[in-house]
Parts: sequence; C-alpha cells; structure tokens
Amino acid sequence: MTTTNDPCRPSSYGSPETALLLLDYENAHVNMIQGPERRGNVVSSTKKLLTAARENKVAIVHCLMDTDQDPPTTSKGTKKWQSMIKPMLAANPEMVAEYSEFIINGGTSAGGHESTSHRNPGHLSALVGEGLLPLLREKLAVQHLIMCGITTSGPVLGTATHATDLDFVVTVVEDAYWDPDEQVHRALLDKVLPVLAWVSTAEEAVGYMSS
Repeated sequence: MTTTNDPCRPSSYGSPETALLLLDYENAHVNMIQGPERRGNVVSSTKKLLTAARENKVAIVHCLMDTDQDPPTTSKGTKKWQSMIKPMLAANPEMVAEYSEFIINGGTSAGGHESTSHRNPGHLSALVGEGLLPLLREKLAVQHLIMCGITTSGPVLGTATHATDLDFVVTVVEDAYWDPDEQVHRALLDKVLPVLAWVSTAEEAVGYMSS
C-alpha cells in the first residue's frame, strides 16, 4: 500500500506505529452471531487481521471484560448485571473465555507484541483497561489503531470515539464487526463512524499493517 504524509490517514503509519485491537471476542459474543455464513465471515476476517499483524510484528491487544469486577454503582446497567448477567456467567464460565481461534498461545507473544487487556464490564471503551494507554503511547509509540470486535454499538463505538478524542488515527474493519441490530450496525458503519474514523475492509487493513 502506498504511504502518505497526511497525519490523519492510516497509510501515513507503518507497522511499528500501528496496533490491532480485538474487542470483546468472548465466546458469548461470537456465538450470538446469527447465521453460520455471517459468523464464518467475521471469524475469517478477524483471523486474517491477526495473521497479518503477527507476520508484520504489529502490536496486538486482546481486549476483554473482567467479569470478576462489578460495574460501578453509577452505571445504568449495574442492576441488570447483578440480577441476570452475573449469575448466568457464573453458571457458564466458558462464555467469558476468548474465542479459541483468536487466543494467544502461551499468554504473551515473543517480544511482547501480543498481550491481553481487561476492563470493567461497565465501561464500553477498551482504552480504560489498566495499563493499556501507557502501553500504546509510551512503550510502543502507537499512533494508528486498527479495531475489530463485537458489538458495533458497544465496545467498538465506545473505543473508536474514545481513541479519536485521544488523537489516535482509527481504522475500523467492517468485515470483522457484528451487532444484533443490523440497522444500527449499518447506520454506525455508514454514517456515524466515518465522521471520526476510517472504515475499511480486512484487505485494506492488512495493507496498512504490511507497509
């Protein structure tokens, strides 16, 4: 992919300045995707991104919820969490494990290029995860974030808007997203997110990581 000198464009940043964020690919979320073809497309696109990032030594962060924590008492969703979600997860702990085709073998990759970050389940933005911003900013000097995940109206929207407010250049990969409300999903990808971020295909995002 041709590089540019425009600081707002993803193509201005090489692989050392780029990170791939995988947002909430827990089993419960992946298994929610309706239809085997749609699920297969999301999984295939995400694996394509992971492979490219690993081959090009792009930093990868698996962003997951820390379900051992409760949401803040100020969170509107706390009552639902306590009465419905927490008991369900306690009875089915495999639901909160990361989808097996995406996990890191051994926990952390060689050279520290791949790691896991956890956040409070009451927060939508993955960037509030403890230590994640210092890792991206100070240790890795990342300026461009490529994001994929579930759901589009949840952590994807929350993390993308937070990241742009923090002056990251953001690429959202539409092939690797899903939302239970297709109308909301399309409205976010077609109208809302393009105002803030670059909406790309998996192939385009692979090109950014290969430069």
